[in-house]
Amino acid sequence: MKDHQRENYNLRTLVVEYAYFCVVGTLNVLIFFAMYSVAYSIAGEIEYRAASAWSVSYLLSSLISHSMHRWFTFRSTSPYGRSLALTMAVYTILLIISTFSQAILADRMGFDHLAVWALNTAAFGFLSFIALRFIAFPMSDGTISVRERIEIAKLGRRS
Repeated sequence: MKDHQRENYNLRTLVVEYAYFCVVGTLNVLIFFAMYSVAYSIAGEIEYRAASAWSVSYLLSSLISHSMHRWFTFRSTSPYGRSLALTMAVYTILLIISTFSQAILADRMGFDHLAVWALNTAAFGFLSFIALRFIAFPMSDGTISVRERIEIAKLGRRS
């Protein structure tokens, strides 16, 4: 990160990024919910139906989420492979905890699986933001605007 970018990174910038995270996250959550609904409906009568649907849809939506947060939330120049690996590490840790929560609350205790889904999604959202900002997309890697990224992609196709 350039010195002027580091100096300009403050609580206000963090709040703006969190707002972007929430907007992008809303789209990610809609995709996640659609995948969860489909997985839950086809899971039949397996013992851990809600937890199974949760884990499969969580993993698939995590891949989509990584790209969207890389481009739009953090506008990161972090190396793709490293940021993907770190994002998936963060999401895997949260997946284990949230799947356990889904299994206990919905499958064992009998709470409505959609209410537990919503609770898990909200509870782990802010934790995801903090972990992604400071681990997967660190400020020290720098940023790039979406417009600049598109221009670079266009140049790459031309050569």
